[in-house]
Amino acid sequence: MKFLAIIEATVREGIARKTILGMFIVSTITILLAIFLFQLNAIQHGLLSPATGHVRTGQNQQPMQLLGVTVLDMMWMGVSAFLLLISIFVGSFVTAGFVTSLMEKGTIDLLLSKPVERWLYIAGRYVGAVLIILAEVAYLVLGLWLVAGISLGSWSPNFLISIFAITLAFAGVYSLVTLFGVLTRSSWFAIIIVLALYILVGFIIPLARFIDRLLNGAPTEGVLSTIASGLQYIMPARGLNTLISHTILLQPVTITPIFITAGLSVLYLAISCFAFSKKEF
Repeated sequence: MKFLAIIEATVREGIARKTILGMFIVSTITILLAIFLFQLNAIQHGLLSPATGHVRTGQNQQPMQLLGVTVLDMMWMGVSAFLLLISIFVGSFVTAGFVTSLMEKGTIDLLLSKPVERWLYIAGRYVGAVLIILAEVAYLVLGLWLVAGISLGSWSPNFLISIFAITLAFAGVYSLVTLFGVLTRSSWFAIIIVLALYILVGFIIPLARFIDRLLNGAPTEGVLSTIASGLQYIMPARGLNTLISHTILLQPVTITPIFITAGLSVLYLAISCFAFSKKEF
């Protein structure tokens, strides 16, 4: 019951900060705009046309992975990728303060005077923030999916899987934000460090492979590529965007990114809870 009370308090704080309301308004405007656009004949015809007709390849050959794929499927891929980045970046900004606010003078004194285990505060705040993002992502994705289904008569259930993948991506990155927030007591420092690392890891891997190819003279995995690839095992959410894309296109998928992100989320959250329990105030 104490844990649920902390989660409820986190959601209430989000409402008080106008966080949920702001994201809800933006999502609603997006859905209303989609309703208008999906009524246009040109848009309907274009979205339901085969994707192969919009991709240029050599000698009039069509890529096999796009056979049976419509432009609407490609659009869902783009929407999912955009929502994943927005959820990670914007979501981290609007929820990072949930953890650091606990350690403000006055607030922490009141909390420590209550018969509640310290780690419950961090875990409850974390879960509350993830639930807020889950609700926002589900509202937008379900709204767009229903608009497309009713307007175009095309229902793509695989697009709905992005709700859970996007939420998991946020949960993974936010676990690291929570850890740095607990260690530094600064939400801004935690956000800057974690998001910078997230961007850096995305650039390091292809850069390392490019340098290895220059040094080795062949497209093989070198020392730099091996080291860079290992970074994906310490940064959550890597590979989830590819998983969503392959799911929407009905291509073979690997669930390894799910286990990596989920495992890292639990690990970083556990370290955060432990650090907060041992922290001197």
